[in-house]
Amino acid sequence: MSSGKILVVDDDRSLIEVLKVRVELAGYEVTTALKEETAIEAAKDQTFDLAIVDLQLDGTDGMVLMQKLHLILPDMPVIILTAHGSIESAVESMRKGAYSYVTKPFSAPDLLLQIEKALENRVLKNEIQRLKSFLDEEFDFGNIIARSEKMHGVLEIVSRIAGNDSTVFIQGKAAPARS
Repeated sequence: MSSGKILVVDDDRSLIEVLKVRVELAGYEVTTALKEETAIEAAKDQTFDLAIVDLQLDGTDGMVLMQKLHLILPDMPVIILTAHGSIESAVESMRKGAYSYVTKPFSAPDLLLQIEKALENRVLKNEIQRLKSFLDEEFDFGNIIARSEKMHGVLEIVSRIAGNDSTVFIQGKAAPARS
C-alpha cells in the first residue's frame, strides 16, 4: 500500500472526484481544491508530498499556482494536468519546476506511476541532502584539532581555498619529533 499526502487542484468538480477516488484507492491521502485560493490555504495549513495541478484553472494559470505552491513547499513535486497538451507547454512546465506533465484523458495506471516516481524522486533528493549535510558536518575543518598558531594559520588558508577546483601545494618544515 502506498502512502503520502497529495493535493489535487482542478476546476472540474467531476474530474477532481474521479482523481480523488483513484488516488485514494492507491493508498494516498487526498485533499482537493477547486480554486487557487483554496489550494494555497491548504498548502499553508499542511504539508503535502505532491500536488497535481490543472494547467488551465478558472481565472488563473496552473503554472503560476505551481510557483506559488513552491514558495510554500519548495521540495514538493508538482504534476501538471492538461486537456490542451502541446510540446511547448510541456517544456515550459518542466522548465518552471513541474515534475511531469500528463495530458487528459489519462490512464489511471500511468498517473499513479507518475505519482509513485515523483514521490520516490523526492525521497531520494531528501536523502541526498541529508547525507550532504552529514558529510559537511563530519568533515568540516572545525573538526581538525590543532594546537600551534602556525597550524591554525594553515587550516585557515586551507578552509578558504577548499571550495576552489584547483590543486594547492602547502609546504613547511616538519616539527621536531617528540620522544
